[in-house]
Amino acid sequence: MTAMSPSDGAPVLKSAVPARRRIRICVAAALAATAGLGAIAGCNTARLIAPPPALRAASAAAYAVDLEFDEPLAKGVAEDPSHYTLIPVAGGTPPAIASATLVDTLNGRVVQLVVPDWFTNDPDGTDWEVTSNGVLNVWGRTTGTRRATFRAGLSYAEPLKALFDERCSSCHGATRADGSYRTDSRAGLLGAGTDNTANLIPGDPACLLVRKCKPHNSMFNLGNLSYFDFELIRNWVTSYNARP
Repeated sequence: MTAMSPSDGAPVLKSAVPARRRIRICVAAALAATAGLGAIAGCNTARLIAPPPALRAASAAAYAVDLEFDEPLAKGVAEDPSHYTLIPVAGGTPPAIASATLVDTLNGRVVQLVVPDWFTNDPDGTDWEVTSNGVLNVWGRTTGTRRATFRAGLSYAEPLKALFDERCSSCHGATRADGSYRTDSRAGLLGAGTDNTANLIPGDPACLLVRKCKPHNSMFNLGNLSYFDFELIRNWVTSYNARP
């Protein structure tokens, strides 16, 4: 189908695609083009954020492990400990897992495993592989078999420094220190910012750093944190006394 050009009267091709469908196609293309852009993060600076891994793992305490899936889970299956195994990377007998609890109150993606053997055999500093098998997502589809490795115990050197550098230090670093506060070193995290109270108080779950990073609070939103990221920060502060 052709139509007359308003400028010179020459015929031009008119699309045979209905206008409503053209709009849908344009919207879909725009969404595809921006796939991978994270929420506005790091002081209102849009940046490309890689999709989350299929499975992440980290210590929650000396006797517990947090697992983060990249999709929301069906509670009943996710809380069945028979779907998980832990194996020492260096070799050895897998410890029994006593319970699995879906602790994520935000998106239902984080499961905490309790390992009774670790009450008496502290695993701190050792490397582990955790496997999930047959856990269902909220749509009833299996998440298959997933594996992640982690080092038992939390410290600033590993893995908190990497988390703060990725999510926080663009606004709380050497070139920009919003609120006169820095997150690019442990010494900076222990600082007070604009008042006289330290933002990070080892062992204190109510310190400002933990409260600001809690789901729905300001730094959780601006840093584009997940519930797992918040758990890393809170557990590092409370379970491991914000150790170096």
